[in-house]
Amino acid sequence: MKYRIVSLGCPKNLVDSEYIAGRLERAGHILADDAGLVVVNTCAFIADACSESIETILGEARKKTGADMRLVVTGCLVDRYGDKLTGLLPEVDLFVGKDACGNIERLVAKRGFFKSCGEGEEPATAACLQRKVLTPPPTAYLKIQEGCNNRCSYCTIPSIKGPLQSRPAPKIEEEFRGLLAGGYREFNVIGQDITSYGRDSGDDIKKLLGRLLSIKGDYFVRLLYLHPKGIDDGLLGLMRSDERIVPYLDIPIQHADDRLLTSMNRGYSAGGLERLFGKIKSDMPDAVLRTTVMVGYPGETEDEFANLCAFISAWEFDNLGAFMYSRETGTPSARMKNHVPKGIRKRRYEKVMELQREISKKRLKRLKGREVPVVVEARETDSMTGRLLLQQAPDVDGIAFIKGNCAIGEIRTGVVTTTTDYDVVVEV
Repeated sequence: MKYRIVSLGCPKNLVDSEYIAGRLERAGHILADDAGLVVVNTCAFIADACSESIETILGEARKKTGADMRLVVTGCLVDRYGDKLTGLLPEVDLFVGKDACGNIERLVAKRGFFKSCGEGEEPATAACLQRKVLTPPPTAYLKIQEGCNNRCSYCTIPSIKGPLQSRPAPKIEEEFRGLLAGGYREFNVIGQDITSYGRDSGDDIKKLLGRLLSIKGDYFVRLLYLHPKGIDDGLLGLMRSDERIVPYLDIPIQHADDRLLTSMNRGYSAGGLERLFGKIKSDMPDAVLRTTVMVGYPGETEDEFANLCAFISAWEFDNLGAFMYSRETGTPSARMKNHVPKGIRKRRYEKVMELQREISKKRLKRLKGREVPVVVEARETDSMTGRLLLQQAPDVDGIAFIKGNCAIGEIRTGVVTTTTDYDVVVEV
């Protein structure tokens, strides 16, 4: 049967979709636009993501033209709400929980809700060699863990994905070697908090990176989502010692006010963040810093919000993402008092993004006239587009408009000729 996958949410979900695609292909199904089997891999991190997932499911249901067409839903929405969805979304033929994805190729002909694998079946996390990468070379994601033990007060991930489950290092290495052989050169290492890798198995992120970097080759590794309390001298030293690790640190701080950080259960203080970023700036002056912050957390005052803005202004992150607090059922913060009205949350979000726009504009100006590596990703009307390898991660940062003779999939060297608020023009 021809199949199609709609993957919503974060890159971790995309990798899960690739495992699903791999299992379907191994069973003889073929990826195609005119598919009779549609798999929607959902996101349910916050309410808006749930709404988008449901709208996407209903949109795909409206495209069904006959009884032989199959609509399968998996991902976080299924793991968060379980078999309640069968009554809410009768348009869906099959719901598959994360622990049943290791059997998905056998389930697609069935109807109803399946939560876990059958007797003797392997879980989805074991299916690394059956992955069909859905991103074109040279860029791929390398997911090293599932779940999380941090228990931030606002976060639904532990209740959806469960506790930390680190993938075995030999399996990760095997997948890494396969991707290298397939022509991939930029590897984005992902997980809910990759600094916690191996805490459940006696391993750690530094050992894993050392294992991967022992493999010879012309490639780059980018580390995405480094929890501030998990970054130590050993990790920074490893990044400095091997130029194949992109000096790009994605360190979500969420806030910079001590009272709110304590309430969020983040495990560090504003002073701790200052010491960390001071060390990074001192030891790695050319490092690119990215962070994520939250506005409108319950009880956030104007003074506490001002503390966040002052911190952002002082450290001038190259890239920054912001989101408004979302009250999610089952989280400790949902039961707190003094929830910030939506209008105030929106105003604070807009202020942070305006502040970051000016910082980004200033930071990018420093690159004008410099020679930089650029990843070529797509063709537009009058130019190619892509990303600066060192400064821009896939999907979350700005883009590079590329002038000159080049091809999709290449990593080329060029000169930055123009910079804007978030984007650049590069001549190769």
